[in-house]
This record gives sequence, structure tokens and C-alpha cells, in this order.
Amino acid sequence: MPRLLEPGRVGLMGGTFNPVHLGHLRAAEEIAEKLDLDQVFFMPSARPPHKAPTPIAAYRQRLEMLKLAVSDRPGFWASDLENHLSYPSYTLNTVRAFREEIPARARLFFLVGLDSFMTIPAWHQYREIFSLVDFVVFARAGIAETFESLGEMLKKNVEPKIKWNPRLETFSAPGLKPVHFQPGGRLEISSSDLRGRLLTGASVRYLVPEPVRVYIETHDLYRTEEAVPEDR
Repeated sequence: MPRLLEPGRVGLMGGTFNPVHLGHLRAAEEIAEKLDLDQVFFMPSARPPHKAPTPIAAYRQRLEMLKLAVSDRPGFWASDLENHLSYPSYTLNTVRAFREEIPARARLFFLVGLDSFMTIPAWHQYREIFSLVDFVVFARAGIAETFESLGEMLKKNVEPKIKWNPRLETFSAPGLKPVHFQPGGRLEISSSDLRGRLLTGASVRYLVPEPVRVYIETHDLYRTEEAVPEDR
């Protein structure tokens, strides 16, 4: 992946990206603009420890779709770092490895959807991650979780004394890096819905970047409920 020469403000968005869609990209764009991020890296899960959606495209295909999706956006990159890490793809291990690839003084922001972030108590050694990155939690359209449930979860599972700062729009507590809340990302698009459309032969035009749509059709992805064998 590109190495940063300056400390900078770096965003990292992980996920299955099965497939990447405009909702992912729009959320990253809004966050990059609001938090003045210099670069954002999209990192597809190589071997997800929790969920394995069906059908799931091969890792190399999901990575290639990400490369196509961000090719026309300066400062957005697709990273294959996780594919070089040992199994399974724990977020803590990914963050530690990614920090080694960027300048020590760079500020790292981990971008994650509210629905995924609400499951963080099930993540491997999740409390350690709060000392390594600023979390940026973004609300997506069509999910049940709320800002209030986010605050309750943080107090119960992370730090009872954590407080919301309305001026900075962050949750903060001593010893923890800030947890930012971004109410953007309003495009109601999900990868599961896209897979369902493709399975029935419906169009996903204008829901994914056009090069991604062409790639999906060219490689006949998501036309069956079976996972695609990995080709590493």
C-alpha cells in the first residue's frame, strides 16, 4: 500500500465489501471531508472471524472491485494488508499491523458503521483498540441502532465515565481516544440487498460504481448461493 511521508490524518475502513457499493464510498467521503482526512484506506476482510455472508466473492475479487471503486478518487486506496496477516482477521491485529505501515505520529481513524460497532463487545480484545485509534462511527440509513443505544453500549462495555461532547461531536474519557459520531452515510444501500438482487437477475446499476457493476457482470458474481473458492 502507499506509504505516507507525512504524519497526516489517516482513515481506515474495514469490512467484507461483498460487494463494495456507493453507500460505503459516500460514508467515507463525508467523513473524510468533515474530519479533514488526508487519505482513506479500504481494507477487505481476508478471513472474517464472525460473519461469512453467502454468497461471498473470493478475496481477490473483492479487492479488485475496491480498486476499481476508488480509482478515480485521489486519496482513497484499496489495501491488501489483511491478506498477509495470520488467521483470523481480528480487528486488533489488523490495526496493529496497519499502524506499522504509517508514520508513528499519524493520527489513525477507524471508520465503522453503527450496526457493526454495536457488536464490539464480541470483538477480540476490543478494549485495546480504543487506545490505538479514533473510532468514527457512522449511522447508516435503515438500521435499528440509534445514537442513544451507542452511548449506552459505550458506558456499559467500554467505560462507565465516558461522556458525549456536543461541541466536538465525540464520546471521550480519560485514557481512551475519542469516539466520533457521524450521522451521515444516508444512502440506504446494503451489500446483502445487492447480493439478493443479483441472485434474482435484477440490476444493481446506480447502486455500485459503474466499473464494479461491469466487473460483477463480467465475472458472473453472486448468481448462485454458493461461495466462490478462494484463489490466493
